[in-house]
Amino acid sequence: MVEWCAIVFDKADRSKARPAHLAGIPPLVEQGKLVCAGAIYNEPKEKGGERTFAGSHLQIVADTKKEALDIIKSDTFAKEGIWDLDNIILYQFGCAVRIPKS
Repeated sequence: MVEWCAIVFDKADRSKARPAHLAGIPPLVEQGKLVCAGAIYNEPKEKGGERTFAGSHLQIVADTKKEALDIIKSDTFAKEGIWDLDNIILYQFGCAVRIPKS
């Protein structure tokens, strides 16, 4: 198995689809397919301003790039047109260190 680092940018508002997206994460974690994931944010427009979603970062475990892409494309955000699937950044990743979130 290979670990893949993916950045997928948003092209639409994610708020309505977010509950379904979040519900889809635990099964992938339990299957060992997703080892890290979370939102990425745009810089606030002003100091102290609110962050806005830029997209998502995923660490996917898959044998092939196609399998990693299939995992991304099966997500609610992909199916609902929130993620920009034409501009996915996806590279093999060699993790040197990973510590639990505190």
